[in-house]
Amino acid sequence: MSLSVENKFIILDKTSTIKVEGDDRVQFLQGQLTQDINLISQNNALYAGFCNPKGRMLAFMLCYLDHESIHLQIDSSIQNFILQKLRMYILRSKVSLKLANETFTCVGFVGSKVLLTKNIQPPKNYLDIIQANGIMIMRLGKDDDRYQLIGETSKVNEFMKLNFSEYSSMSFNDWNNLNILDGIPDIYPTTQEAFIPQSLNMDLIEGINFKKGCYTGQEIVARTHYLGKVKRRMYRAFIKSRADLNPGDLILNNNGEEIGQLVRSANENDEKTNMLIELRVDQAREALFIKSELIEIFLEDQGRFD
Repeated sequence: MSLSVENKFIILDKTSTIKVEGDDRVQFLQGQLTQDINLISQNNALYAGFCNPKGRMLAFMLCYLDHESIHLQIDSSIQNFILQKLRMYILRSKVSLKLANETFTCVGFVGSKVLLTKNIQPPKNYLDIIQANGIMIMRLGKDDDRYQLIGETSKVNEFMKLNFSEYSSMSFNDWNNLNILDGIPDIYPTTQEAFIPQSLNMDLIEGINFKKGCYTGQEIVARTHYLGKVKRRMYRAFIKSRADLNPGDLILNNNGEEIGQLVRSANENDEKTNMLIELRVDQAREALFIKSELIEIFLEDQGRFD
């Protein structure tokens, strides 16, 4: 995958932020998420999963601190469901949950020029955060200069107005392709309860902490980990066409057997669609199809889980 997206930005209006406040916020989230919330700091974010009691993922989250609150960034298509689901577990905990979309803005951008010209040193490591001009700047790219501005809408807008004059907007497909290249999954309404965290490689992006205490679905997630090899994994792949795909679309082998599902996809151009697919590890070298289109798994991924 080769994308020309240097010095470009995108308003991440397809994501939503749930703001978690209250004296019991850490303890509450510890009982619900796959991540050890104590490890999140003002200087770094972490990924986490929110599962049902059977260990199936209801949401994929980017978790970070904002002063005295914890923010959970998810796809906006599941915001109301997740908000309602989390509230079911509050009981007597001193916790409040609310959407921060109207007052909080996230902006993705590629290229550190906008930072360096203002003598702002970019965060060096994956998911590291720095504070500058009243906003947070988080590094999202594993091998490229990809970042996210996070903060109150007025402050983010002011930063962009003063500093983004040489940046142009990028498409949602381009941004999504960068997530695919980095192997970052997501959960949508059509794929809720379809995957366990390990089958989306959550253990490989430090989205699961196996040393923390109990949480919803923990027994299944831990059992899968300690029993040994995971039988289903996520792969980067593509098809040579611009296809209309939806998360949850079935992956078939040459015999027409259903052996996986589409996690997310994005058109790279008129002749190629990039994907993250979850499937049985023993099928990764076989002929695979989605909507009759031949799937090609990235060569570096084919034998990754043999």
